[in-house]
Amino acid sequence: MDTFRKYLSESGITLLEVMVAVAVASIVLVSLISLVSSAITMEDNARKLTEATVVADNMMKEIERTGYPEVGYKEGLVDKDDSSDFTFKQTVIESPIEDVRIVQLQVLWNKGKNSVDFAGYIAKR
Repeated sequence: MDTFRKYLSESGITLLEVMVAVAVASIVLVSLISLVSSAITMEDNARKLTEATVVADNMMKEIERTGYPEVGYKEGLVDKDDSSDFTFKQTVIESPIEDVRIVQLQVLWNKGKNSVDFAGYIAKR
């Protein structure tokens, strides 16, 4: 009985305490790794969305600069020289207002899974 009390009174860490500490630390570490991975994915999505918005805005400005667009549909790569995977779909339709056309522009990325849409009205000059 004295031997049992001797082990209880000694200072030190038992194997069970070490195992519990390692288990808690590993749970925290896995959670942090998951959090960092999610943050990296969200940052990449936000960057692509911003980039696609800038591309769509520049394309709309170019359409406005060239004047009154022809009615029709176009699609293709945004920039053939660029390695980004941005594609676009452009639709120009007549509006109910005389001499005004509606330009609908969609910029897609991630193999068409994500997109940003713009629409604008262009009047004949």
